[in-house]
Amino acid sequence: MASQFTIDNEGVGASGLLTLAVDSTADKDFTQDDLDDNLTACVISGNNETGMGSDGDKLFGKVLFVSEELQAGTTIPAYCTVQARGVARFKYNTAAAPAVNRMVEADGAGKVKVASADADIASGGHLARGQVIAVDAVNETCDVWLG
Repeated sequence: MASQFTIDNEGVGASGLLTLAVDSTADKDFTQDDLDDNLTACVISGNNETGMGSDGDKLFGKVLFVSEELQAGTTIPAYCTVQARGVARFKYNTAAAPAVNRMVEADGAGKVKVASADADIASGGHLARGQVIAVDAVNETCDVWLG
């Protein structure tokens, strides 16, 4: 039976918006170009600071906006707005594609990937935040419940 409704949970419960400084480490910062390319998966990289982190780092949230104000002497935005709860849509790393009901972690390049195995935790059950509730293989995106 065809339905007139489509399910789209992106942004549900996203009242946890934070302002954080942008990591100034080369290739770990966020720019408007990254956001335009949907490279938005972030980790906590310092005190009240976020960046892309490294492959396998714990996912914190999704960068929604970057400031027009730049860090002194750079082209790196000074601040960004991060969604730290609710449902967020991320591009995923196809080499480690997520699956529904599994956990994800950052890939260090603004995308997410299935969480790594751990000696005490099965693959996909990583202690990282982010349970996958939907996967779109065509667009290489997944919807993640951040908590």
